[in-house]
Amino acid sequence: MSEKHASNSAKEKEKRERSKPKSAQKKKEERLQKKLKEAEKEIEVLKDRLLRTAAELDNFRKRTEREISQIIQNANERLIKDILPVIDDLERSLKLSHEGGNEKDFRKGIELIYQKLMSVLQSYGLEPIESENKEFDVQQHEALLQMEKEGIPPGIVIEEHEKGYLLNGKVLRHAKVVVSK
Repeated sequence: MSEKHASNSAKEKEKRERSKPKSAQKKKEERLQKKLKEAEKEIEVLKDRLLRTAAELDNFRKRTEREISQIIQNANERLIKDILPVIDDLERSLKLSHEGGNEKDFRKGIELIYQKLMSVLQSYGLEPIESENKEFDVQQHEALLQMEKEGIPPGIVIEEHEKGYLLNGKVLRHAKVVVSK
């Protein structure tokens, strides 16, 4: 009997739904239509926001690329400006050597120019690697050859063929050296 009762109650509910006035059903449809339109408007607003954000991101990326490119192009400007006086000194020195200047003074002038150039480069973080009489270090040295030298233990740099340099603590060029055997 309970099965009959349950099926009867479902049938009654169905009858009530059908018997509801059409205006209530119409109101429900209107509410759903209104919600649908609101959802569609929100979708349009979100699409517009997404497109604007994508455009802003693209513009930001392009602007950043331009700025980085500009920085790279002008990165050495300050260094070159600082080296120009050294070039001027070299040109004056060469001019004086052609005019028959004193060899001792010429050498002294070149040494001063060298010191000036090294001072400029050191202000940019360049420093020479001290090699001679130091222990061989594969991180800083490149061994050209090994030779025995009396009184010097193995693995010590006995000769430097080409100076090595660090730039801001990083090896820019390894020192080319001869190492004791």
